[in-house]
Amino acid sequence: MTLSLLGCGDSSTPGLSGTAGSGGAGSFSTTLRHTYDPQMLERAEETSDVCQSWVLGNEEPIYVTKVRQTNEGGWHHSNWFFVPEAAYPPNETAEGPDAQLEGTWRCSDRGFREYLAAAAGGVFFAQSTQALDELQAFPEGSALEIPPRSVIVGSTHLLNITAGPLETAMTMEVEAVPAEEVQVRLTPFSFAIGDLAIPPAVDGVPTRSRTSMMCDLSESFQQHLGENTVDYNVYYVLGHYHQWGSAFNLSFVQEDGSRETVFDIKNKIGEPIGSIIEPPMNNNGAPKLRSECGFINNTDETLRRGLQYGEMCDFLAYTDSNLKIGASGINNREMGVDEEGVAVFETDCGPITGFRAYPDEP
Repeated sequence: MTLSLLGCGDSSTPGLSGTAGSGGAGSFSTTLRHTYDPQMLERAEETSDVCQSWVLGNEEPIYVTKVRQTNEGGWHHSNWFFVPEAAYPPNETAEGPDAQLEGTWRCSDRGFREYLAAAAGGVFFAQSTQALDELQAFPEGSALEIPPRSVIVGSTHLLNITAGPLETAMTMEVEAVPAEEVQVRLTPFSFAIGDLAIPPAVDGVPTRSRTSMMCDLSESFQQHLGENTVDYNVYYVLGHYHQWGSAFNLSFVQEDGSRETVFDIKNKIGEPIGSIIEPPMNNNGAPKLRSECGFINNTDETLRRGLQYGEMCDFLAYTDSNLKIGASGINNREMGVDEEGVAVFETDCGPITGFRAYPDEP
C-alpha cells in the first residue's frame, strides 16, 4: 500500500472528462517561490535516492490554490509532500555536522519513504513524467491546507539522456489565498498498481494492453468518517505512466457496475497529464473508484513496475472527502482480449489505508 500514488521514489512499493494540459488556466500570482539545489548528472546517469527539502517557516496555515514547477531537463519524475519540521531532521552520523533541514540529501539517510510522508502530512505536488513545465490548479474556493511549521520534501528520479553532463534544478512557485477565501479544504486519494505484467511485442508488432484496479471505498468512509454513504467530489486528477503508457482513465463505479468517467486522457510522456475538474465532479453515490492505464509495448520483454525500464499506472486525485486514502493493485489477472484486440488485465484492490485529514471537520 502507498499513499503516494506516483511512487517513482519507492519503486518497490508496488460526467465531464478532464482535459490535458497544464492543469489549469488563467493568471498565476506567486506567493512563494523556491529553487532547489541544482543536481549534477553524468551522461546516461540515473538517480533515485535523492531528496530535496524546502523549509516554509510558516507560523500560520498556508492555503494553496496553485503550484507550478519548471525544471531544466533530466527530471524523469518527482513527488512532493508537506510534512512537519520534525519529520526528517538531518542525520549527522550519515550526513556530517553541517547537514541542514533544507537542502539536498539521500532519502535513505533520513529514512524517507513516500507513504510515511503522505501519512505524516500530505501530497503537495506530483510531476508528470519528464514534464519541463507544469501547473497544478484547483477550482475557485478550494485549497490545500499546509499546517504551520511545514517543510516541502520531494523524492526525485532523474535521468540524463543528453550527450554530455547535465546540471539541472527545479523551481517551484506557489499561489496561496487568505483563509477566508477557502470554502473547501482538499485531501488526496492515490492508487498505484503494484502488480503490472504488460505483454511483449509479438513478431516485432507492438502489443496493446490495458490494466485496471477498482476499490470499494465504503468501509473507509464508514470507519474513518462514520458515514454509511460514499459521498465526495473530485477537484483535480493526475495520472502517471512511463514511456510505454498511452492512456489513463478514472471512473466512478456504481454497485450495478455502471461507470461514469471522471477523467480520460491519451498523452505522451513529457506532457502534463493532470487536470483541474471544474466544476468538481460528484460520485453520485458510487461506492467504487476505478483506474485504468493503456500501454503499447514494443519490446520483447514483459514490463513490470519499475523506474527507467519499467512502467507504472498510478493516479493522484484531490477531493473534498476529508479522507486521505491510498491503495495498491495486486494479483494481476489476464482477462482475455477486447473487441479491438487489446489485451485486458485486472488487479485486485489491496488493503486500503485511510486517515481523517482534518480532525476539526465532521
